[in-house]
Amino acid sequence: EGDSNIEDIHVVDMCAAPGGKTAQLLSAGFGIVTAIEANARRSRRLFENLERLQLSDRCDIVVTEGQEWQPGSNHDDDDSNIAGILLDVPCSATGTGVRRPDVLRRDSDLGNLPEVQEALLNHCADNILKVGGVLVFSTCSLLKRESEDQVQQLLTRTAGKMVTLPFKKGEIGGFDGAIDENGWLRVLPGVLNEPLNSVDGFFVAR
Repeated sequence: EGDSNIEDIHVVDMCAAPGGKTAQLLSAGFGIVTAIEANARRSRRLFENLERLQLSDRCDIVVTEGQEWQPGSNHDDDDSNIAGILLDVPCSATGTGVRRPDVLRRDSDLGNLPEVQEALLNHCADNILKVGGVLVFSTCSLLKRESEDQVQQLLTRTAGKMVTLPFKKGEIGGFDGAIDENGWLRVLPGVLNEPLNSVDGFFVAR
């Protein structure tokens, strides 16, 4: 963001419930945080969690499908200057298989999840993020179809308009061994050194 103060930066947390990611964005000092959640029941839990942390007054919660939300649709002022998006998409959750073995049965039957992931990713890139902004895409899936393939499809489709910002060694303590050849973070359960060897599997690219 160059010389911008973090207090002036508007970021969006897509698929925000139950609120842990939103709370971290607010705690980091971002001045404008919009939390998008499609499920009304889960949005109530999101609000309750932010209320408990005394953060609800600093966040705008919008109950709508992420792929339908447009900047400017929920503010009196112009909120089209969105510098960052955290997109933690709905996925098969196969990265949590150590704790929830039942999710591993979903490998061959993803339903419409890949299509939803692609729609969300494309909408964020095409219609929400400002030029020069940063989009962080993440899943708790072990499947490339839901993770690496989705990012690669976006990069191919946008033909140079979107580029990867690789994670660098030492940037995230303890995760150097999980940075792949693209500079993306691919964590497999049980692979990292103590005390991180018990974390769930997940994927992050920006």
